Amino acid sequence: MMKKTLVILTALFLTACVSNSQLDVPQRIQHNDKTYQLATQQDLGSVARYVYLLPGETPKEWQSAVEILLDRNFQNRTLQQRIDLRKRVYTNTGVKNFQLYSQDETLYAYVIYEPSEQNKDWQIDMAKGKELPFCGFVQYQYSLKIPKNYKLGNMNSKRVVNHLKKYLVEKEMKQLSKANWLLGCKA
Repeated sequence: MMKKTLVILTALFLTACVSNSQLDVPQRIQHNDKTYQLATQQDLGSVARYVYLLPGETPKEWQSAVEILLDRNFQNRTLQQRIDLRKRVYTNTGVKNFQLYSQDETLYAYVIYEPSEQNKDWQIDMAKGKELPFCGFVQYQYSLKIPKNYKLGNMNSKRVVNHLKKYLVEKEMKQLSKANWLLGCKA
C-alpha cells in the first residue's frame, strides 16, 4: 500500500511539474532595432504560440513579426525528427523554398513562401529553436512580408528567391545564429 501511494504521489508531482512549467514570455521583443509587442497568444496544451507585432499592425495586416512557439514535446522528438517532419509537411503542401538544419543542438530554418491568392506578398520565415529543460522545444521566428512590387514583378520566381536569399535570408540567419538565447522557462 505504501509503495502504491508513493508511486501515485510521485506521478502527481511529476505531472504538476510538467503542466505548470511555462515559457517565460516577454511582453516586448527587440529585433532589428524595432520593438515588437505581444499581440496574440494561444495555448493549446501541447503547443503554445505567441505573436509579436509592431505598433499599429494587426494579426491580419502586418509587414514583419516575431513569433515564439513552445512545443512541450510530449512526443520526445529529437531535432532530426523535427527536421524530417517539417520537410515532409513542406513538401506535401507544395512549399518549394526552404532549408532546415541543426547545429550545436539548435534547429535553424528558413521558408520562403511565394505569393498566392490568399497572400499577395512574398513571405520569409527565419527561425532558431532548441530544447529547453522542463519546458520543451522553443522556437524564435522572425517573419517578413515583401510586397510584390515592380522590381520583383519583373523577375521570375527563381530569381526572386535567389535575390531574397542573398539580401535577406543570409543576413537574418547569420544574425539569428549569433544572437544570445534569452528565452527560458519558469516553474
